[in-house]
Amino acid sequence: MSSMRFYVRCLVTLAILLVILRIDDGINAQTQKIRISLSSRSNTNTSYYVAQAKGFFKDEGLEVEFIQINPRLGAMAVLNGDVTFTTSFVSTFRGIVQGLPMKTVLILLKKGTYHLMVRPDLVKDIQDLKGKKLGVTAVNGGDHIIGRELMRMKGLDPNLVQAIAVGDPALRLQAAISGAVQAVSVPPPYDLMLEQKGLKSISGPPEIGVPSSGLFAADRLIKENPQVLRRTIRATLKANRFIEGNREETIRIMSRFVPQSVETAARSYDVELKALAKDGQMTDAEIEFQMDRLADKKRPLDEIRDFSFARQALKELEQGK
Repeated sequence: MSSMRFYVRCLVTLAILLVILRIDDGINAQTQKIRISLSSRSNTNTSYYVAQAKGFFKDEGLEVEFIQINPRLGAMAVLNGDVTFTTSFVSTFRGIVQGLPMKTVLILLKKGTYHLMVRPDLVKDIQDLKGKKLGVTAVNGGDHIIGRELMRMKGLDPNLVQAIAVGDPALRLQAAISGAVQAVSVPPPYDLMLEQKGLKSISGPPEIGVPSSGLFAADRLIKENPQVLRRTIRATLKANRFIEGNREETIRIMSRFVPQSVETAARSYDVELKALAKDGQMTDAEIEFQMDRLADKKRPLDEIRDFSFARQALKELEQGK
């Protein structure tokens, strides 16, 4: 009898251990590792930084890694499976309109808060830029398009200025400071960093502009793993709500993720928050406008954008889920 009771106890113990292991496996299975590509470490990505710092991604069962990738390569990285999402608007949106199997699923900043910065000893006014060089991340990239608009706002034909591909904002800063280029179009905090080095803004922010940050996913992911998309968007929209109501802590997070002073981060917060798309969406008219402006062809809207996940996430947040 005693041996029988011992045998039964062993079976019960083994059964309990199997249950515990299955529960543990279930918990681990709920944690999804994803990668989000950023074109640069700038304040335009504050929503993602906040979602990471405040644990909103973790709450959604996501383990997120940020990867810095040239904006033109972000879409290819998504399609190749190297990253889950990319955030650069202009090059990715243009690629989607041209036929890439991807969609715009979230918009963070509808309008980039860029400034056209110059060295005052080389450029006194906008007309002095004729025949000179504008340092850009990539020709026809987002900062180039916005830079052209900033020139046009001040009455200068941007075709009279030569665009030179330099690289990310940090490299463009060095090129502007050294005089290798005579102008750069940069978002916060880089405008203030250049101002501290003696440069000045001669135009900005743009009156119309283009979105400077969003979220783009492959059609394959939307079809095969919509839960990851839904969780990522929900975490990001939670961050948007936090940003709106928590200025001081948001500024501290900005200073942690992007090397900058608290004063610079505060200025960026006050300027960029006005451009934050709190619902994460654009209207069809706004999408059409950007398509006309950025691409040489047109494509049906349903093949370009899918904001159904953003709408669902907003509904769930409003219901306290």
